[in-house]
Amino acid sequence: MNRIVAKSGLSIIHTNLLQNQQRRSGSIKYYQANSIYVENILNKISTDVAMMRFKHWKVTKNEDGSDHVEWLETSALSDVLSYSPNEYEVPIVFWTRVIRKMLEEGIAVVVPKYVNGNVNELILADDFAGYEDKKVLFSTDSETKTANITDVYIFENPKESVAVKLNQIVQIIDENLSALSAGINERSEIKGFLKLPTRVADETMKNKAQKRINNMAETAKTNGISYLEQGEEFQELSNKYETIANDDLEFLKNQIYQAYGINEKLFTCDYTEEQYRAYYQTIVKLFMRVITEELNRKSFSKTARTQGHKILAYMDIFDVSSLKDLTEFMFKSKYTAVNNSNELRSLIGLPPYDGGNIFESNKNATKIEPTINTD
Repeated sequence: MNRIVAKSGLSIIHTNLLQNQQRRSGSIKYYQANSIYVENILNKISTDVAMMRFKHWKVTKNEDGSDHVEWLETSALSDVLSYSPNEYEVPIVFWTRVIRKMLEEGIAVVVPKYVNGNVNELILADDFAGYEDKKVLFSTDSETKTANITDVYIFENPKESVAVKLNQIVQIIDENLSALSAGINERSEIKGFLKLPTRVADETMKNKAQKRINNMAETAKTNGISYLEQGEEFQELSNKYETIANDDLEFLKNQIYQAYGINEKLFTCDYTEEQYRAYYQTIVKLFMRVITEELNRKSFSKTARTQGHKILAYMDIFDVSSLKDLTEFMFKSKYTAVNNSNELRSLIGLPPYDGGNIFESNKNATKIEPTINTD
């Protein structure tokens, strides 16, 4: 993600705004705008992260015992995060667009709207234009607007080099495709012979053949098919049609996957649990944390945070781990007094229950006294 700092030192202009305008105007190369590899990656990451769920908690400290956790399911913030971000989108669609903008442009600006002091709507800005004197510049509905940094959510992709690396990769592919196309078009070697039913002189035959070939090329522009008139024959020579080497394309494709830290097998459903867990920990969890941290620091005042208010983003843990492994982990964690029931329930997004703060251990375990070496 490239930024240019103005000479005054007061403003930072994000070059992605120009790139967005180029994309809309069609000046960005075809492969860069339409790569199926890139589209698949962006779609997968954005939809996977958007599967996250939110909960608004209030934790009350207890000096004499376990902390009391209250789930504020009906709060205004919980409503816009989990049920209705705005009038037009359900949560998974809204958060998919947010994540995709983070991936494509580096920064996604989300503007909260308030009614009677409570957040009522979340609007994703069209473009991020930069910072200026502790304010953020963005555009919505083709209008450039300004807001205090603390008044909007600014979700930034922590992997800043991804966009730059991706642009370099697709530029290499585009340049190869352009060079190949230019080379084919500029060649003058004979591709085949057109036999005409005539015995006229050479110059006349040459002009007639050229006119006929031009006519065939013109009719083939629409669907690649032309025709032969009665008595005509066309003999194609043994031609070699070059393409980019498969090894080169495979290398560049792998570079795209590596730029995002994703395994190609995730798209073929041939991945192992370890491969998916690595993807979850390095990609999905990373974006979830960025969103959670920004929501917590912008949604609540310092007083509210001191009072225990916080937003929890979590994923259905059954999508990450098998039921067998999860059950075994929870059983062993509970009966070795590592976690209590409420802590384990919070991992899978379930609310606490009375009595769940008690740490338990295996009552049948035999206590082993330390041995003393008498030697």
